Amino acid sequence: MNKKILACLLLIAAVASVGIVAAEASQINLPDGYQIDAAQTIENATTQLFGVDCEYNRVVMVNGDKNITVDTFLPHAEITLTPQGGSVMKNITGKEGLYQEKDGRFIFIYSDNNQFVQVDAPDAKVIEEIVGK
Repeated sequence: MNKKILACLLLIAAVASVGIVAAEASQINLPDGYQIDAAQTIENATTQLFGVDCEYNRVVMVNGDKNITVDTFLPHAEITLTPQGGSVMKNITGKEGLYQEKDGRFIFIYSDNNQFVQVDAPDAKVIEEIVGK
């Protein structure tokens, strides 16, 4: 099965499982060499993003000792992405969002289809592969 379709289906299932019908789920790509670690998947959890209560889901992709975490957040109130704590606004493959390098990890948060997607990756290049177009 095409890796892009598989990742999209996992996100669709995660969004549907929280009872919210989205017009279109966020689409992410599974980079070459990575596999989804189902044991680390989180569905229907609650957390906060920038102080706003959210439903969230997590998919973890692994390749040996490298891992990528993709979290999707469905906020209960409006969130505006504003640089803070060392983050900057950056455009990656057509998606505008917050970008930050922290503790050797690269983090990109962007809004897509009324939800927010956070990619936490071991290098900046792999974020481009995941977000894609």
